Amino acid sequence: MKKILPLYLLIVLLFSCKKNKPSDNNNSGNNNNTDTSILSQHLVLPSATDLLINSYNSAHFVCFDSLVSPKNKLFIFLPGTTGSPEYYKLIVKKAALLGYHSIGLMYPNSADMYTYSAVSIDNTQFGKCRQEIFDGSNQTSGVNVNASNCIKNRLNKLLIYLQQQYPNQNWQQFLINNEADWSKCILAGHSQGGGHAFYIAKQVNVIKAIAFSSIDWNTTLNTSADWVSQSGATPVSQFFSINSINDQLFSYANVQTQLAVMGLIGPAINIDINVSPYSNSHTLITSATPATTVIVPDHNVLCLDSYVPKTSTGDAIITIANAWEYLINQ
Repeated sequence: MKKILPLYLLIVLLFSCKKNKPSDNNNSGNNNNTDTSILSQHLVLPSATDLLINSYNSAHFVCFDSLVSPKNKLFIFLPGTTGSPEYYKLIVKKAALLGYHSIGLMYPNSADMYTYSAVSIDNTQFGKCRQEIFDGSNQTSGVNVNASNCIKNRLNKLLIYLQQQYPNQNWQQFLINNEADWSKCILAGHSQGGGHAFYIAKQVNVIKAIAFSSIDWNTTLNTSADWVSQSGATPVSQFFSINSINDQLFSYANVQTQLAVMGLIGPAINIDINVSPYSNSHTLITSATPATTVIVPDHNVLCLDSYVPKTSTGDAIITIANAWEYLINQ
């Protein structure tokens, strides 16, 4: 049973993430958001930026607010397993409204990494899978991602495309020799995407990394993946995590163990009953009620649009919105 459980849970997540899948478009145009902002929003197919990108072709979601003083920093959000950026518009928009150039990035995010690594007796497999998804290097048979389809190439080509299409928005500032300048990036992600944010931040120096509802736990060995305890390019003081204590997919007890191994600044602060700056903790928790009770709702409550609890205007409730702002701006 120990080896069947992770696959079962991930199949459940796949069904929840594929609900109401949107069609891809190249551009959604400019939209008025509030009286003090004009959000430029674009849906860009990965294949439109590079013809060699031939899989996982749901649209990137891009936001830029021309009326907010720019922070000249790039916010990159990585969706969870099988999810596309269109499922995570609220948090990408939030970053844009705060003055960040903001991207929801599509990447190879099948369940293969988990079904292979979570039950392997080789505890290096999580890291090898994440490395291959990041840079396309041949690391493992657990995933199959080449240099064209990896996260690095997708980001590089998207930034080049955006600079060409929207030169007045100054996407060029995030490129050095046509490659992403990671030192100007905030990496964030949900579930699998949160793990990538943490893993990549250990490979390259970024401003910060934020994981929503994420963990790499080897159920066969009952321990964190080996990469979790390794030192990296970004100081651990720049890592942030937020989780629901009721998460049906990832055990919160295991999450606590993993964050302690990583050395994240604590203690865990409940955003439901505390206000920003949350004692300057880097580990936040919630028991917020999801907007829908469809499969694994508490795993998705913190950033997946259809699950985020909202006000009557469709915005995230104040406790969630304040936590987002703290995590992004802190």
